Amino acid sequence: MRRSSLLMLAAAIALGLLAVFLARFVLTPDPRQVAASSGVVTVPAVVAAEPIAFGEKLETQKLKVVRWPAEGLPQGSFQRIPDAMAGDAVALRAIAANELVLSSALSGKENRLSASKLLGPDMRAVAVPIGETAGVAGFIVPGDRVDVYVTRDPGESGLPYSDQLIQGARVLAVGQDNNVGKEKPEVVRTATIEVSPQQAQKIALAQTVGTLSLSLRNLIDNTRIPLQTVQLYDLNDGTVTRILPRPRPDTTPVAVVAGPPAPRPPARMEIYRAGRKDETGEAVQ
Repeated sequence: MRRSSLLMLAAAIALGLLAVFLARFVLTPDPRQVAASSGVVTVPAVVAAEPIAFGEKLETQKLKVVRWPAEGLPQGSFQRIPDAMAGDAVALRAIAANELVLSSALSGKENRLSASKLLGPDMRAVAVPIGETAGVAGFIVPGDRVDVYVTRDPGESGLPYSDQLIQGARVLAVGQDNNVGKEKPEVVRTATIEVSPQQAQKIALAQTVGTLSLSLRNLIDNTRIPLQTVQLYDLNDGTVTRILPRPRPDTTPVAVVAGPPAPRPPARMEIYRAGRKDETGEAVQ
């Protein structure tokens, strides 16, 4: 009885090993063989073996080579790990595990994060001074889209007003941080935005004559809304209001009307006899 149980156990183990072998090597074909049989040509491509954080230096253990369809391989990819690590490259943005490593996501030499790679053709990077209010309380992060406004107070020559300078500018960095994977808001002093050369001129002039502020907009909102200049009389919600002027002091000269002359005091006459004053003198009317 015991011998038969052992034989049955051994047979079960053998069948299990056979099933694993068939599933591993027979029923599951090699992806390269499937690609070859389907006519898909694959080439080696470098991907991230594990998540790579923004600003992190690329290392051998963080990369691996996989087979990738040749027709779907984007420009700027690498086929060898040393090529991707050339120049001590660091990540300009977060790279997920198994994501293709592209040259556009890597910096230049000497571990230096080059923001110029983030600029589009014929575009410029301009730093805009902001604070907690002008920077939407720190909720602006790299990759967002913003509108730029200028507010001026011309003094005695006119009333304060506000104008819209730019719509839909892309934020490249906040402070000195250009991590597009930034999650936590932070109040900083400057925001670097991507603008055209003419828009850069406008911002340079606006900073000398007024105060700049930003408003955050939806990433997929590409609308352009022409806005008129807003002045003090426009500061309402659209209801009809009555503006009361400030009371001014009356500076009209007051005419002085002459009244009757004041009565003169009665004249008195003093009498002297023998060099002595006579005290019995009476007033002369």
